[in-house]
Amino acid sequence: MMLDVEGAKPPRVSPEHLITFYFVARGQSFSEASDQLCLSQPTVFLHIRAIEKTFGVKLLHIKKKRVTLTEAGEALLPYAKELYHQAKGAEQYLENLKEKVLRVGVALTLSPAITTVAGKFQEFYPSINVKIEEGPSYRIAEETSNLQHDLAVVARLNYGGRKLEAIEVSPGEKMVFIASPTDPLFRENELELTHLNGHPLILPPPKSATRETLLRKLAEQEIEPTIIAEVDNPAGVKRLVEMGKGIALVLETNVEEEIASGRLGVLPFKEDVRIGVDILVHKDNPLHPMADRFISLVKDTYQSHSLARTP
Repeated sequence: MMLDVEGAKPPRVSPEHLITFYFVARGQSFSEASDQLCLSQPTVFLHIRAIEKTFGVKLLHIKKKRVTLTEAGEALLPYAKELYHQAKGAEQYLENLKEKVLRVGVALTLSPAITTVAGKFQEFYPSINVKIEEGPSYRIAEETSNLQHDLAVVARLNYGGRKLEAIEVSPGEKMVFIASPTDPLFRENELELTHLNGHPLILPPPKSATRETLLRKLAEQEIEPTIIAEVDNPAGVKRLVEMGKGIALVLETNVEEEIASGRLGVLPFKEDVRIGVDILVHKDNPLHPMADRFISLVKDTYQSHSLARTP
């Protein structure tokens, strides 16, 4: 795309002044903004006055050192906040180039596979430090939207973020219900979701894609789950299930070893439950120079999983 340099005009509003306004509005205090920005209070005041004078609007009410936003100030705040986050994202991008850090957000359910990918990546590129942050899918997506991660690997859902672009990794990874081999549900040859009525379930925490997927399916059949625990990591889920505390819905690839050893069993549910896997990147943030290579390795890993399960 060609940039029309002759037609481009610099903005009349100073980005520095807008960021000053953001700090004042966020803390509702000139002194707090002064401390955070390392500017004198008169300078902070002059930045706000410069915007007001240029555009003929009043942004703040100041009464007895208490700062509140006018209607115009409330309307301007989202733009100032966006500018601040964009500036922080650019700063982090430049720091990453200097420090050679790739920040990856990962949904808890997908963490085992992506941790393995990160290990392989560092074998190929030992000078790059891969920093992995785990959490529920919705939280990881929100953090990526706020430029806290260079990319994120999450279960496919509509996260409602206009700032995010999804790159498909896998159309559907198989999930299974696991239980202790002594669980009474194993007496049935074939199970329906209705068998879960009254049966203890171990779920991931709120904002988890796995949790939302399961609860949505149960709600469709008017099944009210009995939730006995909410656990935020796959290893903890498996330990509770092995102890016979309840059943859980997990990725099949996360329990292969436990199934093979007989410590856990897969319940014979008729319903096939799958989750897609996507990589999220910020549409407006420059992609980390090494992100494409990490993304390729993630895709290769999931493609290998699929091929290994093809009869």
